[in-house]
Amino acid sequence: MSENNRFKELLNKTEIGKMTFSQKDRLEVMNAVREKRELKPKQNKRKNPAVMMSMIAAAAILFLLLMQSPLKDEIEGAFTKKSSSLFSQSFDPGLAAMSSQNDVSQVNQSSENSGIKVTLKEVMYDGYRLAISYKVQSKEKFVGRLDSPRLKVNGKLVKFSFDPSRVGEFKEINSQEKVHSYKGIASFVINDKIPSDFKATIQFFSIRSKSGFVLPNKPEDSTNGKWEFTVPVKKRGEVYAFKPEDKVKDGVTTLSVDQIILAPSATEIRFSKEDKGRRLPLVEAMAYRVLDDKGNLLAGFGDNQGSGEEKNGNFILHSKRTYGPPSGKPSYLVIQPFLYDGPTQNANKNHTTIKSISDKLPMTFPQKNGSIVVNKIEESNDKKHVKVYYEVKGDLPEIRGSALYLLKGKTIKKGGTNVLNDNHYFENIKSADRNKMAEFNTGLQKDLYLAGSYASPVLFKDLELKIPIKREDLLKK
Repeated sequence: MSENNRFKELLNKTEIGKMTFSQKDRLEVMNAVREKRELKPKQNKRKNPAVMMSMIAAAAILFLLLMQSPLKDEIEGAFTKKSSSLFSQSFDPGLAAMSSQNDVSQVNQSSENSGIKVTLKEVMYDGYRLAISYKVQSKEKFVGRLDSPRLKVNGKLVKFSFDPSRVGEFKEINSQEKVHSYKGIASFVINDKIPSDFKATIQFFSIRSKSGFVLPNKPEDSTNGKWEFTVPVKKRGEVYAFKPEDKVKDGVTTLSVDQIILAPSATEIRFSKEDKGRRLPLVEAMAYRVLDDKGNLLAGFGDNQGSGEEKNGNFILHSKRTYGPPSGKPSYLVIQPFLYDGPTQNANKNHTTIKSISDKLPMTFPQKNGSIVVNKIEESNDKKHVKVYYEVKGDLPEIRGSALYLLKGKTIKKGGTNVLNDNHYFENIKSADRNKMAEFNTGLQKDLYLAGSYASPVLFKDLELKIPIKREDLLKK
């Protein structure tokens, strides 16, 4: 049975629920190699089976969208360059891309409570989401990201979805600042209709202690209090939407795109996938790879949402995914469904190949229907960095390539404490190029080992969907 023809079989076992190699979680915990999340089925108001998904998509794949020019001026917004913005350090490709080209509003407003000082550094609003950057400091407590938010627009509470995203690094007590500190960003995707210019009151009622993961001598997971900021906000740029009519059918499965939203800081795509004669499965995460007309990948990020229902004997899965922003208008987008992992019965699914960094080149790290081949290893002149040059073979090179990492010692220690992070991790998973380079913060040592996980992603080429983008179909939101 071919990979594509096994689509129905795989979907019976895998589709919603767990994501592997989440980039946000990988860097939050710093040394975790893999994380999986499972979702439980949920009943909707009509008591029909439904599945609600909340998945970190930067977790598995980040892509960069490079587009042409017809809508560039309006979608990008009118800013001047400011590379020092905290947004430029973000794991959110939309905010990072936008701030690399544009200026943001400086705030530098502070609020202090419960022994913790929070400084709101910057704010940016593009009509799709309100984004802030901030710094948290305390002489007494471990500090992490802001939590339990509330947002008012001109004094009225508004509904929103909240996406926190870490930037920079944690700093414990140090000789210069004498404080624990944390830098972060957060964005509010506002569901209510609001004016272009408004006064935003932003409140947080909790602060995570190092984002809540376990630390020695950590007194608590979070600190409660109230940190409030009131800032003027002005929308920059425009948001466009259109509803494609294109569908593709393969056997019992029909894939369609219900809506595409183009904003300065994001591209939102809503998908529907209908399967005949299907009952609600407990399944693994189905993902969608998106490319522009030049073959460039869109950078997926944020929490993805979805729901499932049974209707007239068919199972319908609705999902919403967020990708990086357009810098213009491509003539079309290509949607490619895929799974991060193939069948669970794969005997090599959790296998990791480990080789000494001094082994003879080339080194091959096998994967399902592909591999990673290391061709060159070199040490920097200052002997503080090691560069590993490798080629990825097989579909989805951005996914497969993320399975290569460096160890201090031949085995992976509990919690991944001996795993070294690739300085170019995000650049590598943004690109579909097969030839990549990883850089690690260490000199060449005898106890260094390269490790490659047995990745088994599945690309469903028969369900590829090409969506034309016509200027006359775009409507301002």
